[in-house]
Amino acid sequence: MSNPNAPAGSAVPPPPPVHPPPPPKGRGLGWFFAVSGSIVLLLTVGCIVAATGGDLTGEMSGVAILCGSPTLILGGVFLWLGSRRLKR
Repeated sequence: MSNPNAPAGSAVPPPPPVHPPPPPKGRGLGWFFAVSGSIVLLLTVGCIVAATGGDLTGEMSGVAILCGSPTLILGGVFLWLGSRRLKR
Protein backbone atom coordinates (compact mmCIF):
# COMPACT_ATOMS: atom_id res chain seq x y z
CA MET A 1 0.00 0.00 0.00
CA SER A 2 2.87 2.32 -0.54
CA ASN A 3 2.91 5.04 -3.12
CA PRO A 4 4.89 3.87 -6.16
CA ASN A 5 5.86 7.48 -7.01
CA ALA A 6 7.31 8.22 -3.54
CA PRO A 7 11.09 7.99 -3.12
CA ALA A 8 12.36 4.98 -1.22
CA GLY A 9 12.50 5.40 2.53
CA SER A 10 9.92 8.22 2.76
CA ALA A 11 7.37 7.95 5.54
CA VAL A 12 3.62 8.32 5.18
CA PRO A 13 2.55 11.81 6.21
CA PRO A 14 0.68 12.00 9.51
CA PRO A 15 -3.10 12.35 9.39
CA PRO A 16 -4.51 15.85 9.74
CA PRO A 17 -5.10 16.97 13.33
CA VAL A 18 -8.52 16.29 14.79
CA HIS A 19 -10.06 19.42 16.25
CA PRO A 20 -12.21 19.12 19.36
CA PRO A 21 -15.95 19.59 18.86
CA PRO A 22 -17.26 23.10 19.48
CA PRO A 23 -18.49 23.70 23.01
CA PRO A 24 -22.25 23.38 23.51
CA LYS A 25 -24.25 26.58 23.43
CA GLY A 26 -25.17 28.04 26.77
CA ARG A 27 -28.74 27.51 27.92
CA GLY A 28 -28.76 30.49 30.26
CA LEU A 29 -30.84 32.72 28.00
CA GLY A 30 -33.39 29.96 27.49
CA TRP A 31 -33.77 29.48 31.23
CA PHE A 32 -34.05 33.25 31.69
CA PHE A 33 -36.90 33.46 29.16
CA ALA A 34 -38.68 30.40 30.58
CA VAL A 35 -38.49 31.54 34.21
CA SER A 36 -39.32 35.17 33.39
CA GLY A 37 -42.31 34.14 31.27
CA SER A 38 -43.61 31.86 34.01
CA ILE A 39 -43.30 34.58 36.65
CA VAL A 40 -44.99 37.19 34.44
CA LEU A 41 -47.87 34.82 33.64
CA LEU A 42 -48.32 33.84 37.28
CA LEU A 43 -48.30 37.44 38.51
CA THR A 44 -50.66 38.57 35.75
CA VAL A 45 -53.19 35.85 36.50
CA GLY A 46 -52.89 36.72 40.20
CA CYS A 47 -53.57 40.39 39.47
CA ILE A 48 -56.56 39.53 37.27
CA VAL A 49 -58.02 37.34 40.01
CA ALA A 50 -57.37 40.06 42.62
CA ALA A 51 -58.93 42.78 40.42
CA THR A 52 -62.08 40.74 39.89
CA GLY A 53 -62.33 39.77 43.53
CA GLY A 54 -62.06 36.07 42.66
CA ASP A 55 -65.23 36.18 40.54
CA LEU A 56 -64.00 35.66 36.98
CA THR A 57 -67.54 35.77 35.61
CA GLY A 58 -68.49 39.10 37.22
CA GLU A 59 -68.82 42.52 35.65
CA MET A 60 -65.11 43.41 36.10
CA SER A 61 -63.77 40.25 34.45
CA GLY A 62 -63.84 41.72 30.94
CA VAL A 63 -61.97 44.85 31.99
CA ALA A 64 -59.42 42.86 33.98
CA ILE A 65 -58.72 40.46 31.12
CA LEU A 66 -58.60 43.29 28.60
CA CYS A 67 -56.10 45.24 30.69
CA GLY A 68 -54.07 42.14 31.52
CA SER A 69 -53.96 40.72 28.00
CA PRO A 70 -50.77 42.55 26.87
CA THR A 71 -48.95 41.18 29.89
CA LEU A 72 -50.41 37.72 29.30
CA ILE A 73 -49.16 37.87 25.72
CA LEU A 74 -45.71 39.03 26.85
CA GLY A 75 -45.45 36.23 29.40
CA GLY A 76 -46.60 33.69 26.83
CA VAL A 77 -44.03 34.88 24.27
CA PHE A 78 -41.24 34.75 26.85
CA LEU A 79 -42.27 31.24 27.88
CA TRP A 80 -42.43 30.15 24.22
CA LEU A 81 -38.99 31.64 23.46
CA GLY A 82 -37.48 29.97 26.51
CA SER A 83 -38.90 26.57 25.65
CA ARG A 84 -37.65 26.86 22.06
CA ARG A 85 -34.14 27.77 23.17
CA LEU A 86 -34.03 24.94 25.70
CA LYS A 87 -35.09 22.37 23.07
CA ARG A 88 -32.02 23.08 20.93
